[in-house]
Amino acid sequence: MKTGAMAVMGLDIVRGSPLSRTTKPTYAIVVLRSDGSIIYETDEAPLNRVIRVAWEYHVKRMGIDNVFELAPDTYSLAKVLSLLPPDLELYQVTMQGGTFESLTRTASKLGIELSSKPRPLQTAFIAALLALHGVGTPIKAVEHRTKIIVSRARSTGSGGSSASRYARGMRTAVLRAVREIKEALDKASLSYDLIFRKGRGGLEGAVFVVYAPRSALEGVVKPFRGNDVVVTIRPEYRRIVLVDRELEQRRRYLIVGIDPGMETGIAAIDLSLRLVLLESSKELDRGSIISKIKSVGVPVMIATDKNPPPDSVKKLASVLGVPLYTPPRSLSVAEKEQLVEWLRRRTRREIAVTTTHERDALAAAVKAYRSFERKFLEVERRIQELGIDADVDELKLYIVKGKTVDEVIEIAIDRYLGMELQDEVKPQTRIVQKSIDLDSRVRALESRIEELTRERELLREEVKKLRKMVEDLEFELRHSTRLEVPQEIVRDREINELRERLKQLVARIEELETELEKSKIMSTKLLEYIKLVALGRYRIVPLLPSLSRRGLSKVQELAKNVGCVIIKSLSVDLDAIEQARDLGIAIILPSCNEDVERLLLERGVAVACNPRIVDEFEGVALVESEHVDALLSEAREKLRRFEESRKRRKELDLDTLIKIVEEYRSQLLKTVVEDERG
Repeated sequence: MKTGAMAVMGLDIVRGSPLSRTTKPTYAIVVLRSDGSIIYETDEAPLNRVIRVAWEYHVKRMGIDNVFELAPDTYSLAKVLSLLPPDLELYQVTMQGGTFESLTRTASKLGIELSSKPRPLQTAFIAALLALHGVGTPIKAVEHRTKIIVSRARSTGSGGSSASRYARGMRTAVLRAVREIKEALDKASLSYDLIFRKGRGGLEGAVFVVYAPRSALEGVVKPFRGNDVVVTIRPEYRRIVLVDRELEQRRRYLIVGIDPGMETGIAAIDLSLRLVLLESSKELDRGSIISKIKSVGVPVMIATDKNPPPDSVKKLASVLGVPLYTPPRSLSVAEKEQLVEWLRRRTRREIAVTTTHERDALAAAVKAYRSFERKFLEVERRIQELGIDADVDELKLYIVKGKTVDEVIEIAIDRYLGMELQDEVKPQTRIVQKSIDLDSRVRALESRIEELTRERELLREEVKKLRKMVEDLEFELRHSTRLEVPQEIVRDREINELRERLKQLVARIEELETELEKSKIMSTKLLEYIKLVALGRYRIVPLLPSLSRRGLSKVQELAKNVGCVIIKSLSVDLDAIEQARDLGIAIILPSCNEDVERLLLERGVAVACNPRIVDEFEGVALVESEHVDALLSEAREKLRRFEESRKRRKELDLDTLIKIVEEYRSQLLKTVVEDERG
C-alpha cells in the first residue's frame, strides 16, 4: 500500500450477536483504497480478525450501519475501540443529523440503487464507500484520558526495624514523586484528579487521572523506575458517552454525597428523601462518577462531609454546574451514624451500608437534605392545603436554587392558574379510586393525540417538499439539454422513487388521521365515563376471561370494594371458588347455567347472571350502579334460599331415618312375639 494513501474499512454482521454468550458474531469485511478499489475482503471473520486487519492495513476510517453490532453496550464498545488504531474514525453511516436513515436511502446519495436487501459483503462494501466519502456521523462522544500510577518499587516483606525503615523511605519517595508530578501537571494546566493512599511518613501509592491524551504528557511527566519508586503511565484511549433522553424527561432531581479517596463512596437521594444510589468502588475517576450519577437522575447539589471540602469534590460540582454543600465543620463518625439512622427511621426502610465510604457519602447527602428539610415540608404542606396538582419535587428544586417558600408557592399558583384557564369550569368532585385506570387511559390518549398531530404535520411538510422536488425534476427533464444519462433512467431513479415515497407518505397520513380520530372519540368517551363514575351513576367492576385464582388475585382489592366480579365465560377453577368465598364476593356469570350456579352455591359463593355491561376497558367493565346493586341483591338472595333449602333437606332426611328405625324395631318386636307364641 502506498505511503499516504488512506484505507477505509466497511463492516456488516453476518451471524451471531454481541449479546449472545454461545454464538459470537462474525463479520463481512471490505477494505478500500482512497480511490475506491478493493484491497481486502472476506465474507466471514471474527472480531479479533477485524481488529488485526484494521492495524495491518492502517485503516483510517471504519463504516458500519450500527455501532452496537461491535459490542452490546457502551462499556464493551469502549473496550473494542481502545484496541483499534488510535487515529481511526468510526462512522455510523446510517445516522444523519442525529436521525437514522435506512442503508438503501443513504446509499442512494452516492447513486447506488438497491432493489433488494443487500448481502453482508455488499453491505460492508457500501458502508466502506459511505465512510470514504464522509457520509454518516463519526462517533465523536470519545474522551481521551491517561493514568499516572505512582507506587513503591518493591515490597518490604516481613522484618524488624530495617524493614520499617525501608518502608518509610519508600513512602517518602512516593510522596516526593507525587508532589513533583502535581507541580508539573499544574504548570502545564492539565485537568486531573488525584487519588492516594496514606501511610506512615508518606504515601503508600497514588493515581493521577489526567483528562488528556498520552501525547499531551510528552515533556511533562515521564515513566520512571528507581530503587524506591515506580512511575507508570497508562493511556486509556476512549470512553463512549451516550445521553439518556428518557432520563432527562423523568427529571429525578438528586442530592449527591461524595466521599473521595482510593475507594470512592457515592450516595444519591432525591428531593422526596428516596435513596436512589449507594455504592463504593476503587479508583473512580470524575467521568465515571458523573456517568453513574446521570444514569439514575439529574444532580442538583453535591455534598461532602468535610470542611474544608476536598478539591476533587469541588471540581466535580464545578463540572456539573451545581452548588456544593459543605457542613459548618467536618462531621464526626458519631454524627454520620446518627444521620444514616435518621434516614432509616424517617423512610422506614432498612438501608444496607457496607463500607465506611458509603456511610460518609450517604451522611453528607442527608446532611445537605436536612439543611432544606423545613422549607421542603413547608412547600408540601402549603401545596396540599391549596389542593394544587403540582410536581412537588420540581418545586423543591427552586428551594435548592435559592428561592423562598413564598416565591415557590407563587410559581405553583401561576402554573395552576395557567392550566385552569384552559377550561371554563372543572368539577371539584373527588374521583373515587376506581376511576384511576380510566383517568390514566385518558391522559395516555391525549398524549398520543398530540404525538400523532405533530407527526401528521411533519409528514405534510415532507409531502410538500417532495411534491416540489418532483415538479422541479419534471421541469428540468423537459427543458434540460445537458443531461448525460437517458431521460427514462433518471425517471426510474429519481422521479419514480419520489412518487413512491409520496404515495407512502399520503397513505401514512390517512392512517394517522384515522387513528387520531379514533383516539379523540375514545378520549371523549372516557372523560364522560369518568364524570358518570364520579357522580355515582356507573361503577367499575372487575372483568375476567374466566374464574381463575391468578386472575382473581390481580383484582381482589377492587373486587372486595365493589362486591363482585364479572366473568366472560363459564369456565371456573375450584381453587378460585374457595378464594372468592374467602373474599366474600359474588360471581356474575355471562349467562344462567344451573350446573355452574349449583357448583358455586354449594361452596358458599353468591351468584347471579346476565350482567348489562355498558362498556369494557382492559380488564374492567362499566356497569350502571343500580344494576350492580340489583345483581348483588339477587346473588345474596339466591345464596340465602339455597342455604335454607339445604338445611330443610337435612332435617327431612333425619326425620325419615328416625321413622325407618322405629318401623324396623316394631317389625322386629312383632316377629319375636310371634315366635314365642309358636
